Amino acid sequence: MRLKKSHVVSGVLALALLGATGTAWYFALQARTPAQRAEETAEPEDSVITVRVDQDQLIDTLEFDAELNRTGDFEVPAPANPPEGIETALASKLPLEVGDEVKAGTVLLEVSGRPMIALEGDVPAYRDLKEGDTGPDVKQLQLALQQIYGTPKTGTFDARTIADVKKLYDHAGYDHATTSEEVPDETSEGDDDAPPAGEGDEGENTGGGQATTVERVIVPASEVVFLPDLPMQVSKINAKQSAPVGTDAPVMVLASGDWKLEAELDEKAASELSKLGGDAELEFGDGPMEGQEVGAFELETREEEGEPDEWSGEEGQPVEVTYAVFEFDAEKIEGIDDLAPGEEQEVTLILARSAEDALIVPLSALWTDAEDRTMLTVVEGDDEKERHVEVEVTLRHEGRGVVQPVEGELAKDDEVVIAWRDRENA
Repeated sequence: MRLKKSHVVSGVLALALLGATGTAWYFALQARTPAQRAEETAEPEDSVITVRVDQDQLIDTLEFDAELNRTGDFEVPAPANPPEGIETALASKLPLEVGDEVKAGTVLLEVSGRPMIALEGDVPAYRDLKEGDTGPDVKQLQLALQQIYGTPKTGTFDARTIADVKKLYDHAGYDHATTSEEVPDETSEGDDDAPPAGEGDEGENTGGGQATTVERVIVPASEVVFLPDLPMQVSKINAKQSAPVGTDAPVMVLASGDWKLEAELDEKAASELSKLGGDAELEFGDGPMEGQEVGAFELETREEEGEPDEWSGEEGQPVEVTYAVFEFDAEKIEGIDDLAPGEEQEVTLILARSAEDALIVPLSALWTDAEDRTMLTVVEGDDEKERHVEVEVTLRHEGRGVVQPVEGELAKDDEVVIAWRDRENA
């Protein structure tokens, strides 16, 4: 549709009128009488911010964290050699979590599809064991299997040991490992009808007799982890899912033995506990021992490796670290068997307590006059009259202080000034 010239002109005039009306309204809104402008630009009146004096008990505390751990640790090393045919060993499965129980037959870790199975024993596996092998390490394997399947200790990797090894792998959810071995074919010896060596068969010539390839059951050293004490608990897992398994650090740490509670102390906490000794008033906060009475403690100084230099990369110098080691009754801890090593326990040291009806004010309300006296400013009445009270601060904690009047009166619910708002800072 084509617009007529008259329509276009009418539209332009309408827009111009609308713009003029808006401009008029804007200037009308901005207009102020001299009295209004004077009121809006007048300097604000001085004002103060106050809080009420509280009457309660103030406790000065120092908090630190302790850890609930086991007395024995065992580092599980990565397999020295990756499974056959694997260039880089990877953590293909992490079946355990921190706190899980480890017993005979537990799969600790899967490396490139093969298990690392926990068994009880004092000597680490140092060779692959297969059918027919003999020695003390075979006896150790049999003793470990004996706890699960009643395997006899013969010192020889015999038929019963073979059967129980197969059970071990089957219960773990893996095929047992085998190795191929060629042995002379005894059926061909003395058989006049047998063809000459090398004719009519695929066996190798072994000096006139035939050779047969057989599969032998084997227990690779990389697939069993002998632990000195079972059951144990998973304390730490270093291996990462689908990541390479390096030999420079343990894949996990297992814990056993009695429970212990100890705290690494900073300089202030170590100083306060050393000064107070057996008179220290301690309480358990958040953690598995909350509500229990804190037992006696001993301070131990240990030499530990310092942080490496971030510029040079050189190892840090040994440093002395103070620990508080607490006595406690593990049987009183509810669910102790379900706790994981490394559980945190909050500990509170009571440094000082005020009277239950002490007067408490924010420390921001205190100021010092020209005579170096500690003062409070109290505001009274509808006219907000101010008066100054000299006080003594007897206890401070987290921004609050217990005060006692030295000169002047102070009572609960009195309004004390914590900030002045004046024209300069408004």
